[in-house]
Amino acid sequence: MSEDVLGTPGVQKRAIAIWVVVAAIVLLVVGTIIAFAVVPGLADNGRGSPQAGASPTPTVTATPAPAASPRPTAELDDSDASDVLAAALAVPIASVGTDADLSELLKNIAVGSYSEELEAQWQELVAQGWTMSGAPIIVSSEVTALDTGASPPTASVTACIDSSNVSMLDSEGKPIGDASAQMPRALHLFTLTQGDDGIWRISSHSFPNDPKC
Repeated sequence: MSEDVLGTPGVQKRAIAIWVVVAAIVLLVVGTIIAFAVVPGLADNGRGSPQAGASPTPTVTATPAPAASPRPTAELDDSDASDVLAAALAVPIASVGTDADLSELLKNIAVGSYSEELEAQWQELVAQGWTMSGAPIIVSSEVTALDTGASPPTASVTACIDSSNVSMLDSEGKPIGDASAQMPRALHLFTLTQGDDGIWRISSHSFPNDPKC
């Protein structure tokens, strides 16, 4: 979702697998921490006095990322698709502090597995103390398929994206990854889904076998 800086196809596939494993571990750790924080008496194995009342609902402070303009039902051209991708790629996921804020930030631009992909990236940033700056640039994009009969309507989009302006630093401010193995400009495959509100959102993201563009 995303602001990836790609390496060779083999390195890129191994990197994705590592990110998925790390994200799963992070989610498990975060879930355990949350359980100890919100379940009365769990942290002291039941020795403490039970607390009355449920935990308060988290306060949502994030502002939703701007959505691409709504389109008539099942209508999407190359320019429209580029607008949808641009809105999604510019979203500052590193700027929010809670998953409630993240959900609010993403609700206009991402659904399905792409939303989960961005959440996994956000979880890793938070867990590792990493920072990210800059945004990818869409070099070109093309609607390669449009299914007007699907419910909801879907579209396939192939985009060449330049991520050379994106910088990711570790908790000590050092660049992450081997620059010699990176491919700043690469092809990305997106599936877009149109909501009842007429807004197209990214619902999935992947890479072709040969990502060069």
